[in-house]
Amino acid sequence: MNLLKKALTVLSLLAAGAAFAQTYPTKPVRLIVPYASGGEIDAVARYLARKLEDKWKQPVVVDNRPGAGSVIGTDAAAKADPDGHTLLLTSFGFVTNQILMRNLPYDPASLAPLMRLAMAPNILYVTSSVPGTTAKEVAEYARSKPGQLSFASTGNGSSPHIVAEMFAVMAGATITHVPYKGTAPAVTDLLGGHVQAIFGTMSLMPNTKDGKLRALTVANPTRLIGAPQVPTTAESGLPGLLSASWYGLFLPAKVDPALRQKIYADLRDVANQEETRQRLIQIGLEPATLDSNQFGAFLKAEHTKWGDVIRQRNIRLD
Repeated sequence: MNLLKKALTVLSLLAAGAAFAQTYPTKPVRLIVPYASGGEIDAVARYLARKLEDKWKQPVVVDNRPGAGSVIGTDAAAKADPDGHTLLLTSFGFVTNQILMRNLPYDPASLAPLMRLAMAPNILYVTSSVPGTTAKEVAEYARSKPGQLSFASTGNGSSPHIVAEMFAVMAGATITHVPYKGTAPAVTDLLGGHVQAIFGTMSLMPNTKDGKLRALTVANPTRLIGAPQVPTTAESGLPGLLSASWYGLFLPAKVDPALRQKIYADLRDVANQEETRQRLIQIGLEPATLDSNQFGAFLKAEHTKWGDVIRQRNIRLD
């Protein structure tokens, strides 16, 4: 009898979850972005919000919560009511913060991966003052002049920092890392000649038209849709140097499974639209969707990969 009661309880809960999923959303949805407005991820969030509003007939509000290397916004999402009305759109720092920070204010397991939407492979940009016209020649220069090649980054432990250290390992070189508080000041000093190189995204490509920067290689297995002229690291003599920021969506882990599946299905419909694909390319990203299980496996692989680099290069957050 007890087993029958338990089975009936489970069935009733599943039925209730399925019924709620059919009526979702019942109020405005909050899309938390743990970064400042104005960047690539913010552009993705605002596009998604518009498309989801059309589908859900409810407001989708982009909530930018920058700070502490994306921890503040991620913490807010992790502790949100698991009713499906709060989503998180985040990136690279979600994984590396777990390695770099001993005492996160949230449990990463309290957020469930929902969908990977796009990738932003890192491109090696150098100023005109750097000798060499290929990535291999720049690596040889860095090796022959220890510490003289300076790399800008958007902060200690950021994607541009970690891939620069990975480059140094593969080149057998010593580089000088110069951290900045965000992309804008890093690029300003790069264009001003105060630093010589950066691993950035497609968003910096317009600066190559006037010769201020040169795009030498992309840390990706294939050439990019938006910049087919830039050779891959394998083509440039640096096989194995692969690095990209990614953009993915999460939900509080306690969201009902039926509701989670409904939200995923709606996001998949938006992601599969040609308009979405073209918008991501326009922003400077590579459309690269993964479902929840695939995204979870990807995150585990990222944790292993970058954990090895962080420990080898003794990268710390100041």
